[in-house]
Amino acid sequence: MGRKPAEERISERVRIGAPATLRWEGEELRGFVEVVNLAGGFVASPRLPEIGDYVDLVFSLPGDGRSFRVRGNVVFLDDSPFSGSRRQGFGARFERAPVGLLDAIRDLKKGH
Repeated sequence: MGRKPAEERISERVRIGAPATLRWEGEELRGFVEVVNLAGGFVASPRLPEIGDYVDLVFSLPGDGRSFRVRGNVVFLDDSPFSGSRRQGFGARFERAPVGLLDAIRDLKKGH
């Protein structure tokens, strides 16, 4: 995810900035899914999980009224302090993402 060159990604990234509910280790937080592609996304969060943790995400995509629930495996962390438009967060690889979510991400790409 975060370290793969663009030509090696499963699909191009799409910026969405969607509010999200995050759950791991029995805790529920609010964050933002900043970027998605078919493999996963980057989630800005006030608290960070550990590499390898599984995080349950619930979010909607722009222009789509559905809420999507997906589990992600944390594959990288960005714990740099907040600076301008950049926030701390983590990259998560989707685990068995719902087909509806994958179709909606493909539709988002058509609009960009």
